[in-house]
Amino acid sequence: MGSAGRRFWVVTACALCWSVVATALSIVSTSHHCRQHFAALQDLQARQWQLQEQRGKLLLQESTLAAHQRVEGLARRELGMRLPTLHELEVVLP
Repeated sequence: MGSAGRRFWVVTACALCWSVVATALSIVSTSHHCRQHFAALQDLQARQWQLQEQRGKLLLQESTLAAHQRVEGLARRELGMRLPTLHELEVVLP
């Protein structure tokens, strides 16, 4: 094998070594980004769970506050409202 053949193999080996190093660094970088995105996903899922729990509590509170008996009681106590008597009713025809 001559000088040119030996030089070819040395250059090829160096190129392969650099390719392996570049691929390894690429894998490390990709793994790091993947871990970062997975951590962000877990944080968002935890936040979603908290928001769903809060929404459920708010829906329960809304249904409690809008209950017919509660609204009628507030109207009587705070606004002094009452049901009209038969003599106070007026029928309006279209």
